[in-house]
Amino acid sequence: MNLIKIETNCIEVTWPYVKDFIQKPLDRSMGERNIEDIYYSLIHGQQQLWVAADEEDGMFGICITQILEYPNFKALSMPFIGTKPHTIKKWFDYGMGNDSPIIKWARELGIKRIEGYARDGWLKMTKKYNFKKYYTVITRDI
Repeated sequence: MNLIKIETNCIEVTWPYVKDFIQKPLDRSMGERNIEDIYYSLIHGQQQLWVAADEEDGMFGICITQILEYPNFKALSMPFIGTKPHTIKKWFDYGMGNDSPIIKWARELGIKRIEGYARDGWLKMTKKYNFKKYYTVITRDI
């Protein structure tokens, strides 16, 4: 499997192949961002795009990351992960393993924590990678 960070100057040519993967988690969000917002953030280097592919499924998923600078440490946020049906476990098995390109890159940058937004159904799977439920985000429109 390959997990590749797409450089900012390659977002435009990669975009047609990844936008449906990005739209999938956006559709489950509460409208904080739209697909154009993600594109803008990627081409301006505010967020990073990672693409997962292998021989069996071809390109099967994406991950959007964003570096967060807290006063005491840096964290890597993973606000959007989108995959082909039934491949999320494969993505996590490689994408969150100690030898993953995302993990290696984060360590090189001195990042101390990975943060993500996950549906409760992912909790059982993500515990394998030492993720724990920190809090649940709930909202109400007024």
